[in-house]
Formats: sequence, structure tokens, C-alpha cells
Amino acid sequence: MKRIAIYPNLQKPDCMRALEKLVSWLTRRGLEVRVPSDHVPRIKMKVEAMERKELLDGADLMVVLGGDGTLLSAARLVYPARVPILGVNFGTLGFLADVTVGNMIPSMEKVLAGEYRIEPRMMLTATVHDEHDREVERVHALNDVVLRESSGRAIYIETRLAGTELGHFRGDGLIVSTPTGSTAYSLSAGGPIVQPTLEALIATPICPHTLSIRPLLFPARETMEIRFRADNEAVHLAVDGQLMLELGTDRTIRVRRAGRPILFVLVENRSFYEVLRTKLRWGGA
Repeated sequence: MKRIAIYPNLQKPDCMRALEKLVSWLTRRGLEVRVPSDHVPRIKMKVEAMERKELLDGADLMVVLGGDGTLLSAARLVYPARVPILGVNFGTLGFLADVTVGNMIPSMEKVLAGEYRIEPRMMLTATVHDEHDREVERVHALNDVVLRESSGRAIYIETRLAGTELGHFRGDGLIVSTPTGSTAYSLSAGGPIVQPTLEALIATPICPHTLSIRPLLFPARETMEIRFRADNEAVHLAVDGQLMLELGTDRTIRVRRAGRPILFVLVENRSFYEVLRTKLRWGGA
């Protein structure tokens, strides 16, 4: 590896200190270090400042310093560039990031020595279509996309799966998530926990006003189509809980597996089930 991009969340306590430590360590080894240009005035050492859309051009690795939210935004940034991600956790839960702050430098030593593995994680593509079936929006998500009425009222939702009518219900919304996102909002809404490398998607209704609608696991090759009615109230599509698309009437949303995964760099020899036990205390562990 020759070019390392760093994506820090400087709102996190001690993140600046860790960023400067990492930059110093990498530059002493002769590596090219890049950071987003809006962070450069706060860094007291020489780095290459680049706009976020150019940060990953020719990069060999992106190191994310932050919590799960930072990693989610980094995943959407890295998706077009196909650059692997190493997450360093500064958050509370840290379900996505593989490395602790205290183990950051030893982990980077392993990465530069080639002592790591790559784990592909599925992304979602969600497209919004108008009444003439023309695509008007396209977004990507690592965790989920969520259809909800803006003021919190119930909406009427119709669904089709793989071209077949699936069902309709009135409720607070609908979550479509990846296996990675199964431990996020979908889990809180009663969805299943899914091993993150499985080729499946999850549709989880939010407080449906019927007992006949339950979370559904379906093959990742299939596309879910969603239409809605909201009694003239505004409806939005939330992308990883960070981007909000306001949806007009007569809109159709299609959600499917993205064309390629993103790549997580893992150096800790932990299984998903160990993370599940320690982070989410599954089974009361």
C-alpha cells in the first residue's frame, strides 16, 4: 500500500489526537497520506488535502476514525471507488468498526504487512421513479433505506417482490435492510439478526396495523417495489439514517442489491457471533 486516505470524525473526543498520531506514523514510513480538505487547517503536519469526491482517486485504503455513523457515510463515499475500508471505533457500540483506538497502530502494522482479510459487505441501491416510471433519484446504502411519513403518522404501503404483488398494510413505515443493517433499525423494529455475508435482504414493517404482516427475508437477487399513500402528508426515504429524500405523490421506490459490495479490512480474529455476543449481549451474555 502506498496511498492511505483517512476519513475522521473530529467531533469525537480524542479523534484529532489519534489522527495526528496516525498521520505521523504513516508519513514516517514513506506513505502518501490524504485527508479531506476541510480538516487540513486543524492538522499541524504535512498531508495531502483533497476534496471528498477526489479523496479516493488512486487510494489503496481508507481508514475511518469515528463511530458506526461515520463508517456508514464513508461507505457511501467509497462505494464508487472500490477502495477497502478499515474502521477505527470512536463510538459507543462500534458494531461495524473492527479496530479499537488503542490498537490502531498495531493494526496498521498488520495491514501494511499483509496480515488481514477482506470481507465483502452488500450495499443497497434504491431508485425513485415518477408516475411515468422515469428514474428521478438513485442512492446507495450500507445499512438500510426506510420509508416513513415525515410527521410520524401512519401511511398506506403496497409492496411487490420479484414482480409479484406481495401485500399491503397501513403502518408507520417500512425498512429494507442489508444483512449488515439487520442489527440496526431493523432489529429495533423486530427484524431478524442476519449473518452479514449472507446473500439476502430484509423487509421489516414499522408498527403495522395488522397481525398478518411480519418481517420477511428474501433473496438478494430480487427487487422490492414499494408504493405508498399518505393522505397529503410529506413522506421521506431515509438512507442509512443520514440522508433524507422528500418524496412526492405518485412515486415508486425500487430497492435491490447494489451492483457490487464494499470491502471491509479485518485484522481482528473475531467471528460475527463473538461480536454479537459482546456488543449486543445476545442471549444475555
